[in-house]
Amino acid sequence: MAKQHRVDIREAFVKRQRLLAAQLELPLDFTKHPTTLGDASEANWGRMLRSFLPGRYEIGPIFAMDSNGDQSEQIDLAIYDRQYSPLWFEAGSSRIVPVESVYAVLEVKPEVAAGTLRYAAEKVASVRRLVRRSGPIVDISGTHDGPPPESRPILGGIVGLRSGWTNGFDSPAAKAQLASHHGDAHLDMGLALEHNAFDHVLDSANLELLSPGLEVSSPGTQLIFFALRLFRRLQSVGTAMAVDLRAYDALLDGIDPAEFPDSGAD
Repeated sequence: MAKQHRVDIREAFVKRQRLLAAQLELPLDFTKHPTTLGDASEANWGRMLRSFLPGRYEIGPIFAMDSNGDQSEQIDLAIYDRQYSPLWFEAGSSRIVPVESVYAVLEVKPEVAAGTLRYAAEKVASVRRLVRRSGPIVDISGTHDGPPPESRPILGGIVGLRSGWTNGFDSPAAKAQLASHHGDAHLDMGLALEHNAFDHVLDSANLELLSPGLEVSSPGTQLIFFALRLFRRLQSVGTAMAVDLRAYDALLDGIDPAEFPDSGAD
C-alpha cells in the first residue's frame, strides 16, 4: 500500500502569505513583527488580490453607476463581475461599471485610523446608495426572475500599511470606530499590514456560511487572514446580479447625438 502523504496546511498558509507579500513588493517577515514599510500602490494591492482570487473576478479602480445615471465616488479598488458586466465607459484609468456587477469596494490608504476609516465608509456608502435593478436570468430551464438586491450585499473595506492604533484593530478605540459606521457605511473588512486584520459580519449576512460579530486576526497571520476571509465573504454573496439592460436601454429614448457635438470617438 502506498504511503499516504500529508500536507502541513499551516506551513502552506505561511508560505502563501509570503507570496502575497511579494506581490505587494514589500519586505515583510511574518516570523516576527513586520519591518517598517515604505509604500504600496493601488496597482500592487490589485496585483496581490488577483494572485489569490479566482479569475471570475475583475479587480481595479472604478466609478459605479446606476440606471438613473447616478455615479459613486471614485473607488480605489473594486472587485466586480466581468462575465456579465458591460463596460461602456472609461474615465482615465478607471472604468465606469454598472453597480449591479459590483461585489466589493476597498479604499487604499497608507495608514488606517479614525479619519481614514470614516473616509472609506463614505466611499463605500456612495456605492451602496445607488439603485440596483436585478435583471432576468436565463439558463437551461428557461428565464427566471433575478435575485433581490438585498440578497447580494456589496462588501466594503479598507487596506493600508499601518494602523494609527498601537494594537491595530484590537484596540478598544478602533473597535468603537468600526461600530460607529453602520447602515450603508458599514465596513466589512480591513487590513493594517503592520498590525492585523478584521472581519466584521452583520446579522443580516449569509449566516449559513458566516458567523456574526467582529473578529481580529492572530499575530503574524494578518495578510492570509484577510485574503481568506475576503474570498469567504465573496463566496457568501454568490454570483453578481444580472444587469437589467432594459433599464439602461430606456436611457436611449429621445437621445439626439446633435445635442452632444463634442462627444466624438476618443
